[in-house]
Amino acid sequence: MKRFIKQTGLFLVPVLIGMICLFIIPVNKQFSYWFVKGECNNKANWIYNRVFFLEQETDVIFIGASQTACAVMDQRIEQDLQDFTGKPIYAANMGYCRGGRDIQYVMLKEIFRQKKPSVVVIEVTEDEPKKSHPVFPYLADTGDLFGSFVFFNQRYFQSLFKGLTLRFEYLKWILAGKSVPSTENVPLHSYIHNTVVASPGLIQQNRLNWEKRFRRHKNGLIRNIELRYSKHYLSKMVGLANENGCKPVFLYLRESGSRLNQPLLFDYYKSIADVILLPDPIFSDPENWSDATHLNDNGAIKASVCISSELLPYINHLY
Repeated sequence: MKRFIKQTGLFLVPVLIGMICLFIIPVNKQFSYWFVKGECNNKANWIYNRVFFLEQETDVIFIGASQTACAVMDQRIEQDLQDFTGKPIYAANMGYCRGGRDIQYVMLKEIFRQKKPSVVVIEVTEDEPKKSHPVFPYLADTGDLFGSFVFFNQRYFQSLFKGLTLRFEYLKWILAGKSVPSTENVPLHSYIHNTVVASPGLIQQNRLNWEKRFRRHKNGLIRNIELRYSKHYLSKMVGLANENGCKPVFLYLRESGSRLNQPLLFDYYKSIADVILLPDPIFSDPENWSDATHLNDNGAIKASVCISSELLPYINHLY
């Protein structure tokens, strides 16, 4: 038995040392963002190039999930704000598919390291996501990766494994003498165009799903535990913006069938930042949806016009 324990220890020690070394070695950010290529219309690669590669400043940042990517026409908003103010103002849609506040936080950290946005608009939906974003460990620094042990993070150990995998692949990349392909002619804007109009059946099913959800009652203690992870990162995001002299603002983008004019956590959001609520007709018109959860071009135009108007007071305050 002692011999078995000794042999096991001799095997595990170098493995543990190797894992520690992998976590200590910093990963090139370009590799991290390139590693998840193909995800979300290759949005991570665009975000890297827009933030790190292009010299163009970003005055207004929109950060969130695919609802932001499909609802915020950053080029139109940018032009509207320039027309309103007569000043050179630049906007960028950093919406990345699927919910998860941790990935938005690490992206926002990189944005503030490279740029000096004046306003950051953070997407909120009917309710907060309860889990870590599956791509978070590939973009997170080692400190943020280990620091994601927040009660209750259901994907903590899975994230550590993914982070280790990324670092192992990066080491292989370095040893092979490879380099990440450079991207040329990177566009300044990344709104995802879509002219499809959702079928009435999709809209109806989404409404029925929300009615079922509203009928379910969850224990208040359990719900508070589930929300701690998202709230932890929301407060960090708002704090990060404030520390950098940037105005944080929440933007409510709901699904087609929920019929909630305010998010469930409206009072919480209001306690830490302003909240932009768009007119209900934008969401209640079935012609404005490409599917049950994402606006199409028609809906995004209407939403973006309203967003420009709502942002104007914050922009005027800068001058």
